Amino acid sequence: MSDSLDALHRTFAALCAKYRVTLPAAVAQFEDLWGRLIAAEAPVSTLADLIQIAHNIAGNAKTFGFASAGEVAHEIDLCLGPICAAGRLPDAAEQERIAALLAALKSAAQ
Repeated sequence: MSDSLDALHRTFAALCAKYRVTLPAAVAQFEDLWGRLIAAEAPVSTLADLIQIAHNIAGNAKTFGFASAGEVAHEIDLCLGPICAAGRLPDAAEQERIAALLAALKSAAQ
């Protein structure tokens, strides 16, 4: 293998290792914001932050070996989008759905 290809593999391995650390942190951030939103301790505009976190995970996770986390995050993104667009808090059924998806995301991020 050429030196440049070896260097590329090492760089990618380092990026994967970093993502293994940052993914659970992103999920924890999502969980914290979600809990604050549901407890009415954060404004409805927090939904946009939650969508951004989910969207980032959905876009990056598969690249770094967390395909199932990316798929779950994409589902969260799709669920939250219409709620955010309506400028309202999620109803009980939506909260239950997001809570189940968040549990799946936490599991997939390990």
